[in-house]
Amino acid sequence: MIYYIKGQIVDVGTESVVLDNHGVGYEIYTTGRVLQDLVRQGLSETLLYTHLQIREDEWVLFGFPDRSDIRVFRQLLSVSGVGPKAALAIMNTLTVEELYYAIQSGDSKAIAKAQGVGPKTAQRVVVDLKGVLQPGSAELDMDGISGDTEGNVISETAEALTALGYSNMDALRAIRKVEGAESMTVEQLLSAALRKL
Repeated sequence: MIYYIKGQIVDVGTESVVLDNHGVGYEIYTTGRVLQDLVRQGLSETLLYTHLQIREDEWVLFGFPDRSDIRVFRQLLSVSGVGPKAALAIMNTLTVEELYYAIQSGDSKAIAKAQGVGPKTAQRVVVDLKGVLQPGSAELDMDGISGDTEGNVISETAEALTALGYSNMDALRAIRKVEGAESMTVEQLLSAALRKL
């Protein structure tokens, strides 16, 4: 209904920001991370892509500066038992990239670290969104995790790291930081990834 709101920043609170758009103040709830970024950047004006939650007694706006974030927020809301507060808590605890890695690797413990999100809900997020979550960023492309040679190297390296005690998410994140990972052997990639951990 409301795709985005662009306006002057009137107030930044602990849970929301107020934007003035043509004399109308819109209160938009977002993550603490987004609010901190707005304060740190010292912006006087910003644009937030929004999601309107219509309740029986009120309309509530949620917003993010990136379209990929609002898509992930909506995907989290599609999971049974995840409401706006839980979705914000998850996105405040994990970046979109970290959430994607956690879901792809089945690391529900990382998701359960979010305030108010229990182990069962975290597991539901993994089950419902694995293979579905589409952050919409080329940086998050992990299509090669299975199938081709590159995918096998990445997969085998991730398995080796988890055997050493690292979480699936940490293993995949470390591998992602290695430049030229696609052209390495498992041994080379494992050594390089360990240096990133």
